[in-house]
Amino acid sequence: MKIDYAISLWNYTHYTNAPSLERILAQVREAGYGIELWGDWRDEKDLYDETGRQRFGAALQGMRVSLHTAGANTFDVHKKQVDAAADLGAEVLVLHPDDLYVKGAPRTLDAALASQVVDYARAAGIRLALENGQLPFLIKARDQVEGLYFCLDVGHVYLTTAPMAAFLDALKHRLAHLHLQDLAPEAAKTLRFPGTGIDHYALGAGGIPEQDWRLLFATLEEINFEGTAVFELQPWNPLQTAWMGRAFVAQFTQA
Repeated sequence: MKIDYAISLWNYTHYTNAPSLERILAQVREAGYGIELWGDWRDEKDLYDETGRQRFGAALQGMRVSLHTAGANTFDVHKKQVDAAADLGAEVLVLHPDDLYVKGAPRTLDAALASQVVDYARAAGIRLALENGQLPFLIKARDQVEGLYFCLDVGHVYLTTAPMAAFLDALKHRLAHLHLQDLAPEAAKTLRFPGTGIDHYALGAGGIPEQDWRLLFATLEEINFEGTAVFELQPWNPLQTAWMGRAFVAQFTQA
C-alpha cells in the first residue's frame, strides 16, 4: 500500500485572509503535500479555462495534482475538465453523482454520458473518480460504466443510511482516491454553528467510530491501495472554536 497525501484548495476558502493562490501552492509544495484543485478561487470563477491553466500550470510542476469537479452536466463541460486535468498534470478528476445525472431526471444515472466521458478521460490518461453519495447509485454506476473509478469520502458515508463496511465491499476494487475528514463529536452536535454541518472536521475529532477507521485501513491494505488521500477539512474560525468550547462544557454543566 502506498498513500500520497494532498490538501484540498477548498480548505482555504474558509479563510478571509487566505494568501494568494500562488502562495498557497508554494506552501503546500514546501510542506511536501500534493494539491486538489477546485474550479474557482475567490473572484476567479473558472480556473479550468485556458487562462486559468496557464496562470498556475508551471507552479504545479513536480506536485501530485488532482482536480475536483466544478460541476458538469454535458459532455462538453466534462471534456473541458478532463482537458484541464491533462494540461495540469493531474492523474484523477473527482466527480459528484449529479455530474452524471440524466437531464431533467435527478438521481438517475446517465450511463451513456458517463461511459463517453470515461472513454475520453482514459484516452487522456485521466482516471475519473466518482465521489460517494447514496450507495445504490454508486453500485449502479459501478455495474453500468466500465472504467469508472471511485473516490471514497469517509465523512460522507455517515450522511447516508449504508455503513462503512457496505461502501468498502461495493467499491474497494475500483477505489482510486480518498477524501479524509472526520465528523463532529457527539457533544458538538448539540450546538449547531450556523452554516456548519456535522462533517469536514479534522481527523481525530471523534465522530467516526474507531472500528470504521480500522476497517478502512485494513481494506486499503487488502487491496494494496496506491493513490492519493486528500485532507478535505473546514478550518475553524474563532466563532467555531468558541462553539466547540461550549459543546465541550455542555458535557459537564447545563449552564
